[in-house]
Amino acid sequence: MRPIEVRTAAADAVPTVAAVLADAFINDPVYTWLLPGSLRLMPRLRTMFATEMEQYVLPNGGTAWTTAAYDGAVIELPPGAWQMPKSFTGKEALRWVRAFGRRLSLAMRVQRAMEERHPREPHFYVRTVGVRTALQGQGVGAALMQPTLKRANSAGLPTYIEASTERSAALYERLGFAHMDVLELPEGGPPVWPMRRPAGALRGRAGPPSGDAGRLSIRTRCGS
Repeated sequence: MRPIEVRTAAADAVPTVAAVLADAFINDPVYTWLLPGSLRLMPRLRTMFATEMEQYVLPNGGTAWTTAAYDGAVIELPPGAWQMPKSFTGKEALRWVRAFGRRLSLAMRVQRAMEERHPREPHFYVRTVGVRTALQGQGVGAALMQPTLKRANSAGLPTYIEASTERSAALYERLGFAHMDVLELPEGGPPVWPMRRPAGALRGRAGPPSGDAGRLSIRTRCGS
């Protein structure tokens, strides 16, 4: 397997990173539920990821990790910076409308539901993990996660993420994350699986929580 060199993406690379993430999430259960039957799903996702980076991630001191060829990306937020802004200007809001259209109110409810369950302890937040569809399963996602995990270990802080598929949850478990709970999205949406990695963890608890949560039909922000 070829070495995977990870580096930060500059602010002017936002459109490229957004395009990579759109490709990674084209079959994601949450986005295909939020935008059912959309013939413009790819451009909507590009708009959504670019808007999120420009209005939320970068202003909050977040970092986008990628590779030289933009094979994928990890979007990381530092401790104390995980909350999305509560309001936007008219021009800013228009971009969210372009992404979600009439489903924007539902997308906002999903975001609020996630924030209500978000841990309040100091932590690093991996907002998004995505790898180009053609390159998934080749170790790119794990490599992209390493800088954030090293930062968290150095700071002695946990890392938090949400998973949306069995595949993404399995990757996170190999990286030391453990399942916390299950979050059912509004209006019958797919469940979100919050996961936490203690500082210095080598591996997490195998398998999802017991009971109803054992139906592993997950969510993230991960197309890896």
